[in-house]
Amino acid sequence: MDTLKLKVQLKNKLKSRGFEDISEEDISDEIDRAIRQINRCRHFKPTDEKPIDPKYEDMIIPLALTAFAKIGAEGQKSHEENGIKRTYTSGGDYPKDMLEEIIPLIV
Repeated sequence: MDTLKLKVQLKNKLKSRGFEDISEEDISDEIDRAIRQINRCRHFKPTDEKPIDPKYEDMIIPLALTAFAKIGAEGQKSHEENGIKRTYTSGGDYPKDMLEEIIPLIV
């Protein structure tokens, strides 16, 4: 897994969505949080050689993006303004439907 590549991808996606002033530290932190969440849901024990199950690497950026999108609206249950309606689940920063795509390992 190329963390530098992930950071660049996330930074570019954030910029395209209007997030200009997010620090490198915040980007790194959110990538790490997404990886930890995937590993928790998967019941995966990371190693230095394999920090995440490669099957789920493509979920890191979407999870991180959803967390950044909720900045300023953490825990929001419902909000409607200018024809846009937002309702967040009680699942924290990451949508439950995304996390449900992760199949736990059987131990």
